[in-house]
Amino acid sequence: MKPIVLDPFQKQAISCAKENHSIIVSAPTGAGKTLIAEHIIEDCINKDKGVIYTAPIKALSNQKFRDFSLKYPGKTGILTGDVSINRNAPILIMTTEIFRNAILVNPEEFKKRDWVIFDEIHYLDDIERGTVWEEAIILLPKEMKLLALSATIPNIGDFSKWLREVHSFPVDSIVEKIRPVPLHFLFQCDNEVFDNFPALKNSKFLRRNLKNPSYQERYFFSKPNRIRNLFQAIENRSGFPCVYFSFSRRRCEELAQESGQISLLSKSEKKEIVSLFDDLLTKFNLSASPHISFLSPLIAKGIAYHHAGLLPTLKEIIERLFTTGLIKLIFTTETFALGINMPAKTVAFDSLSKFYGRYHGYLKTRDFYQMAGRAGRRGIDTEGFVFSRINPSHIDHESLENIIYGDYEPIKSQLNSCYATILNLYQIMGEKIYDFYPKSFHFYQSKNWEKKDVLGLLKRKMALLKEMNYIRGGQITAKAFLAAKVYSFELAIGELFQIGALNGLNEEALFVLVTALVYEPRKGEQRPKFNKKIKKFKKDLNELTRYIHKTEKSFRIIPLSKNFFFNLSELSKMWYEGMDFSKLNRHCQIDEGEIVRYFRMGIQVLKEIRSSGIIDAPLKEKINRCIKAVNRDEIDAEKQLRQEI
Repeated sequence: MKPIVLDPFQKQAISCAKENHSIIVSAPTGAGKTLIAEHIIEDCINKDKGVIYTAPIKALSNQKFRDFSLKYPGKTGILTGDVSINRNAPILIMTTEIFRNAILVNPEEFKKRDWVIFDEIHYLDDIERGTVWEEAIILLPKEMKLLALSATIPNIGDFSKWLREVHSFPVDSIVEKIRPVPLHFLFQCDNEVFDNFPALKNSKFLRRNLKNPSYQERYFFSKPNRIRNLFQAIENRSGFPCVYFSFSRRRCEELAQESGQISLLSKSEKKEIVSLFDDLLTKFNLSASPHISFLSPLIAKGIAYHHAGLLPTLKEIIERLFTTGLIKLIFTTETFALGINMPAKTVAFDSLSKFYGRYHGYLKTRDFYQMAGRAGRRGIDTEGFVFSRINPSHIDHESLENIIYGDYEPIKSQLNSCYATILNLYQIMGEKIYDFYPKSFHFYQSKNWEKKDVLGLLKRKMALLKEMNYIRGGQITAKAFLAAKVYSFELAIGELFQIGALNGLNEEALFVLVTALVYEPRKGEQRPKFNKKIKKFKKDLNELTRYIHKTEKSFRIIPLSKNFFFNLSELSKMWYEGMDFSKLNRHCQIDEGEIVRYFRMGIQVLKEIRSSGIIDAPLKEKINRCIKAVNRDEIDAEKQLRQEI
């Protein structure tokens, strides 16, 4: 095996680590940031010290656990909301949320751990989850050094300055802008393929003004982009394997079906992949998913799709097939780009706009490159190809140019501490809790009026917690001890505890309750019909939610606490009673991957309730029985992960 030749930025980062400095690294996807993390991990193991590796999503945490378990057998553990394996190992993989929760409640636990590695640190900018990252950094134990990794931190200077102000440790920032494998951008428009942006820009297709079109432009029509022509262009450049990004699960499946008319494998390759697919299905005891019959003929042609609606085990199988090189074309949503090491020679974009949670808009440059960066395999390809499919009725050339050639958007704080964080901080700081905010990145980078808004929101949340009797006489109350454990669902669980409702529910009703609490319907999802028992349950819980929302509105708190959604109630009941997952899926239109996800989230909430010392023994025993009944087969995340290593 050839010795690894380090790039200058990798040498620089490793040198900084040897000096015991914290490090922020911004380098393109595929440049080799993980190698820096691995050097720190090996150094910690050699010195008998511990290291934490955090990731934004469970899928990435699981992959890192599998990778590090192979490289460092017996020395790797994982702790997420639904998995706990070897938690005292020197290398501990955690989701960032679990890490934040742990250091908030018990920072002493991390005294023997020298480093924390934050993978995908730009997630601090995420509207829904960014707060977790920021709080974790602020609360970082003083003994720990930090390695932050991202492909995209344009304001790395400001970020480094903030870290130096919050913590006493030295912080070095390292920027690498050159990709080891350069990208070649191509465009399909009017069913033609343009080899570069100037050629497309000078064509008749993108000269139009979408905001104020002329009469001729208003009635301009372009030819539809045929997928066969796109694949021919990729084939002409020897561009397979290809990762094709679409922002709709159904669209991924439709495109895969449409592409199934072609075959990308030789006879021997077909035989090999069919055999491997069958072996993996047997290994993971997977046969009942409706996706298998749909995927089987596609996989025999070197084609697959991958999205969050699939069973986690089926996603794992597809990822394994892709790493063999036998899957030449995979249609997938953007989560495939998030840290998971699945490079290809080509990336294709179905569209350059997506739904951003609160609005639909053009892709951010940062998001575009997070996905485009999967193109071009280091040590294999001399260049990577990125094809964008363009509909001239949907995008103008200025917006297109900005997505591909504009500057990365700077990381902006999204700080909005939840009730659980506030209650846990109050136990530590009391009325000095307001000293926490000036340590934040939000305080560092915001204008005065923005600072007043966030501090004002914190004060209003504190006032609400006092009004609702979560804080009284300078102490948190009994229901607050429980609420402080249940992140994101504090007030609902706290109020149910106070009125004795949790103790009054049987095991089945407890599971229905927590799945209704965590579930979030997808846009356009049909409401199921409810039986009388569920209707009564729904009515009672909706009354509780209205009371909580009314109180929050009176204190001008946004966003409001989450509603209960009972779309999974019948399925929860059936699952609790022991129904096979294959039969369960026949009773609804909800993707099987979604069912698994929400059942696992429900179990996590039950575990959080159980971890509170304030609940009595009968309720704890009831929760134990409930978890035992529902954490089985496809829902048992820990069993699945143990199978995978």
